[in-house]
Amino acid sequence: MKAKFISLPENNPNFRYYLGKKGKNNLLVVALNPSTANVHKHDGTSDNIEKITAVNGFDGWLLFNLSPQRTQYPYLLGLEPKIKMLEQNRHFLNQFLKDNDWSIGSVWLAWGNNINLRHYLKEEALHVLSKIRDLNLNIYCIKLTGTGHPYHPSKQSVNRYVGPIDKIEFHPFEIDSYIKKLKQN
Repeated sequence: MKAKFISLPENNPNFRYYLGKKGKNNLLVVALNPSTANVHKHDGTSDNIEKITAVNGFDGWLLFNLSPQRTQYPYLLGLEPKIKMLEQNRHFLNQFLKDNDWSIGSVWLAWGNNINLRHYLKEEALHVLSKIRDLNLNIYCIKLTGTGHPYHPSKQSVNRYVGPIDKIEFHPFEIDSYIKKLKQN
């Protein structure tokens, strides 16, 4: 079966560094952690990502996560960071941002309140935010949670709190105040 998406690794049940579909107008998406999507099939989140990016004028997307550890339930992420895995995740994201052969000019932040589940998720978010801020990219979210985090695009949260998938628009994200907030908590 021919792969529909690019993924590294292609189909490892324990971790994934990135998943995407290259187009002419590409968007970098940063979410919390990978679930079940792979090179052949979407999961609920990646399905929503593809639909929301299309509604907002992007025909390609590349999904990275704060943690590459796969789980359908973020509360099952390891209590302590898997250092080597997180270092590899940072390496691939940094390499992608440096090379940027996808010509990405925009980023969608999408990790939700579950960033509070593990201390290392905030640390990874701060790393990602510092990297993308320095590149002067357009930074978006679909909505902020009640506690000020960028909404995650899971089927349940989008349908319940954000609205119809074909009407969801990106909103500018204020990165400097968010970084300040993360550092204080």
